[in-house]
Amino acid sequence: MSNQIRSQPTPWKDIVLLCGKCARKLDGGFGPKGHDSLRATLHTRLKEIGRRREVRVIETRCLGVCPKKAVTALDAGRPDTIHVIPVGTSADAALTILVGAGR
Repeated sequence: MSNQIRSQPTPWKDIVLLCGKCARKLDGGFGPKGHDSLRATLHTRLKEIGRRREVRVIETRCLGVCPKKAVTALDAGRPDTIHVIPVGTSADAALTILVGAGR
């Protein structure tokens, strides 16, 4: 077994971190009928616009901001700003804030 550090390329251009604790507390609240998690809604929308392989959406442990009726999110490329995404926010609006419209 080799003890060398290895690197491997990824297809991702953006990484979005979502607070899993916030998501569990809400038990849905996003999507067309309001029954889906923010993660599932973002995955679906990214697939529809052809960016599913470019953006990685990861649910993490608590990010330290515990809003009511919202999910805390962070663009890993801009760790200086945490976003609070309220229940009912459209996937397009969340993606615009998290990964930018033109990126």
